[in-house]
Amino acid sequence: MTIQTVWMTVFVLTLLCNKTKTQTHETFMEDREIECLNCGEIRPGGWIKKRMQQDLRNGFVGSLDKLVPALVTGDDIYGENRLTKKSKLKDMGLVSGNGNWEVQFLWWNSETQSNWWDGYIRHAILLQDKKALEKVVKYVDYKLATQDKDGYLGIYADDLRYNHSSENGELWAQASLLRGLIAYYEYTHDKKLLNAIEQSVQLTMKAYPVNTSEPFQANKPDAGICHGLTFTDICNKLYRLTNNPDYLKYAVFLYEDYNKRSMPEGDIQIHNLFNPEYKFEGHGVHTYEHLRALAIAAYSSGNLIYVRALEKYLKKLDNVLCPSGGPIGDEWIQGKTAHSDSTGYEYCSLQELLDSYAMLLLKSGNPKWADRMEWLFFNAAQGARHPKENSVAYCKTDNSYHMMGTLNGKPEEGKNAARYKYSPVHQDVAVCCVPNAGRIYPYYTQNIWLRMPKGFQLNLFGPSELVTTFQGSKVRIMQETDYPYDLNVRLKIIVEKELEFEIRIRKPGWIKGYTLEKETGYRDSSNYIILSKKWNSCDEIHLSFMAEPTVHEDFQGESYVSYGPLVFALELDGKKKIVKEYAGGASHDLLYEPLINEKCDYKWMPGALFVIQKEPVNGLFPSEESVWLNGTLYNPKTGKPVQVRLKPMGNTILRRVSFRNFEK
Repeated sequence: MTIQTVWMTVFVLTLLCNKTKTQTHETFMEDREIECLNCGEIRPGGWIKKRMQQDLRNGFVGSLDKLVPALVTGDDIYGENRLTKKSKLKDMGLVSGNGNWEVQFLWWNSETQSNWWDGYIRHAILLQDKKALEKVVKYVDYKLATQDKDGYLGIYADDLRYNHSSENGELWAQASLLRGLIAYYEYTHDKKLLNAIEQSVQLTMKAYPVNTSEPFQANKPDAGICHGLTFTDICNKLYRLTNNPDYLKYAVFLYEDYNKRSMPEGDIQIHNLFNPEYKFEGHGVHTYEHLRALAIAAYSSGNLIYVRALEKYLKKLDNVLCPSGGPIGDEWIQGKTAHSDSTGYEYCSLQELLDSYAMLLLKSGNPKWADRMEWLFFNAAQGARHPKENSVAYCKTDNSYHMMGTLNGKPEEGKNAARYKYSPVHQDVAVCCVPNAGRIYPYYTQNIWLRMPKGFQLNLFGPSELVTTFQGSKVRIMQETDYPYDLNVRLKIIVEKELEFEIRIRKPGWIKGYTLEKETGYRDSSNYIILSKKWNSCDEIHLSFMAEPTVHEDFQGESYVSYGPLVFALELDGKKKIVKEYAGGASHDLLYEPLINEKCDYKWMPGALFVIQKEPVNGLFPSEESVWLNGTLYNPKTGKPVQVRLKPMGNTILRRVSFRNFEK
């Protein structure tokens, strides 16, 4: 069946479905009562703030432009070095070298630059770092200076702009640039900046008009065109900022046009989602970022085909999630089911899936997406960055026995051979995962709270501060906690005058109970603790969640254990090898050679008990010493049980998360 035939079928089904309003449609109506807050209204605190400060002042967030200047500052790809038919190949990683590459492949630097700047801008705002903010001002001013009179903000000169017959980064380069500019607008409320952003987007909408153009039609489309579907992010954001429905209609149009094409990244296409035998097979980062485009279409268009497609996507998604929440794809999913040993995940995919969860949380109001965000952020995202060094893993597995460049020591497989290591750059592969690692902390922080008509909804836990207004009055709510390493949360409310509003606090899906000190008159729903009253400065909410060590079984029948939102791992011994130094030895490319260690073969003992242990926080980050699990595994070498200490997987390098069951 051709894509055209599928789309004719979909069209007929759409007409039939839209005649009747079903309960399924009702559950997918967008929750317009909750709204996201602007960038800067939620700021990090505690260990999250310290980590972000370290990344900005001494790490890859603040120094990537110095580590790879040729890619970040040496190529003015949005300005003087816009791409033309005469452009030559640049050193961007694995695509460098002599080859008959089409000029459109050169969009890579736009992704590296704009994703890094997006993370940098948000770090500067959230940390209120004066020096970084001064740098941001210069960046934004220069980007606006590159805007053409017609509004164009992009990477192509006149001979290529909106005139592509094959692979290109037109929509993708614009989307990655505008994300950072929109964040800065939310912080500054500068109407001149918003006008420039809208002018740019409206030009693109004019160049690719709704229903009369084919923005995704191309000969041999590749990653750039497929990434371009994220332009729907910009449309959705502008709709929320301006209430102009044309932006939302355009986002739906882009998703519909993408579905009509023969694309190399087809996991989000309707005909594949409705095929019960189809398993995700694409480049993971596309699969997980495209979820947002489908969510926008499902919640915004009223089309039941999209609603059901989203339901089917989410069912398929469950099969590719590792115990840590990491979505597989190293870099391609290839129809696999998640496996702690043999399926890795790319850091880009972690950021994109977290952002997609945030979209689902905002549009549906369903707190399970907040549970998913925490699980991914505290486990996979922390476990794929070095616990002490200024570096991240391009690819990582939950069960990580080797970090020598290949997937757990398998023979080299072409360009996959360099992905399993730690680096502040990863230029030998592509400088994409490091910029995305710089985005994930701000994106998590920005979704901690949502605004409601009656007050505020606390979705995510972690040390932070809400600084905003309600009914024209200033409100500060400080979340003081070492969560997830400690499950006690204290909220301190500071208002300029007595003010009545509601605070709705999410109840995590894993809790066994909770205590709320000195509070009366609160309501307990299935998903939230709801407090509504007149608040005065120095009012406090003291909340303690109860948890137990919980044993889970993964898709392979292996067992792993969690406590609260943390997954725990058995740390394995390894030998560090520095393969490259940056910035006078401040940063490194690192490999970890496994040492002969019988712990790799330990097995799970059904019925074994694990006990949580805690100590006061002494290190820079709570994960270092504050919490662990004591329990028993089985050592097949000795034929006896062995006492073990499991650590939060975010504080490990080589490790074992899941274990095969011991059978007598």
